Amino acid sequence: MINITEDNKEYCCGCSGCFQICPVKCINMFEDKEGFKYPQINKEKCISCNKCEEVCPIIKEKFQVCPNDRVEPKAIGGWHKDGKVRDKSSSGGAFTLFAEFVLRNNGVIFGAAFNENLEVKHCSVEKLEDLDKLRGSKYVQSDTKETYIKVRENLEKNRMVLFVGTPCQTAGLSEFLNKDYDLLFKCDFICHGVPSLLVFKKYITYLEEKYEDKIIEFKFRNKDKGWRQTGQQMGTAVRFKKGKVKHFMPAYKDFFMNGFLEDLYLRPSCYECKFKTIPKNYSDVTIADFWGVDAVASELNDKKGTSLVLINTDRGEYLFNKVKEKFHYKECAFCNAIKRNPVLLNSVKPPKGRNKFFEELETKSFIILAIKYMTAFSWAMQRTMKIIRKK
Repeated sequence: MINITEDNKEYCCGCSGCFQICPVKCINMFEDKEGFKYPQINKEKCISCNKCEEVCPIIKEKFQVCPNDRVEPKAIGGWHKDGKVRDKSSSGGAFTLFAEFVLRNNGVIFGAAFNENLEVKHCSVEKLEDLDKLRGSKYVQSDTKETYIKVRENLEKNRMVLFVGTPCQTAGLSEFLNKDYDLLFKCDFICHGVPSLLVFKKYITYLEEKYEDKIIEFKFRNKDKGWRQTGQQMGTAVRFKKGKVKHFMPAYKDFFMNGFLEDLYLRPSCYECKFKTIPKNYSDVTIADFWGVDAVASELNDKKGTSLVLINTDRGEYLFNKVKEKFHYKECAFCNAIKRNPVLLNSVKPPKGRNKFFEELETKSFIILAIKYMTAFSWAMQRTMKIIRKK
């Protein structure tokens, strides 16, 4: 039986595989005071089948055993040849490249999307015109709900499926299915960590009160000013119900992004992530921004967005070969391609002020905390102190 307490929360990534696998439905996911969901078990209903432990990717850690011969992924940089697709994407449109292939083969895509309440939840898409909802970055952990169950149902109907999620969610799906499917493609991304939904909600409330209007769209990583290797020029764009659009650009002008980039309110498991391993057997392809592309293949940087695609498995190789004609790309040395994406292999460290921040979150207003922890000045001070401590 899974038993997550205040003392061992780093052992739960929140994939909800345990909730979905339970045959007697005695597990529910509840949000804690930091805004992260954890399983709680009704012990009176539990039949001690231990399926919750068997499906947990952190407990099992099967992902560390690679079933193929790849020592390291094949690294490919490039972009979708359709300029309109690329403009809508966070970087080069690699996700859309794979999604289009699956949809054109009567398949279904499962990925994260904002709902009308600006909550991020996994949902399914079966039409090309609906792909927009899955594009772009969402810097909040998505709720997979019953997604793994629906993935399995579609596979058993012989439908092609593309699942896109964080590394832990993708590993969770692999453990849940516990078998290979020829029609399943799994895609994760290089993950910095997942921020607290509670903090994001408080930020939304603060903005709505400040501008006296309801937010209907929140877009992270806006590319109106282009795509640069630092990523700092890509701030957020917030659309309100009455038509006003507020931009926070560069990124350091956005309170929430500052706190996220300083690792202030990530999930506890993110600081000790169990999925920083190469090679990966739980994901066929990994996608990311190709940070540092100029040092590796400068011809791939036209400042409109460049994707990095890591091919982890033979299934991933098959998928890429099916779509590469629509991708302007170049293969790069893996060790060079990932230099500016260190979180592929290394977890971030919790800042010293994290516990204090969450204590104050219960009693203080968002703007007070934002000024204290999430401004460009506080960001600069944190960086300076890190340098001083290192010296």
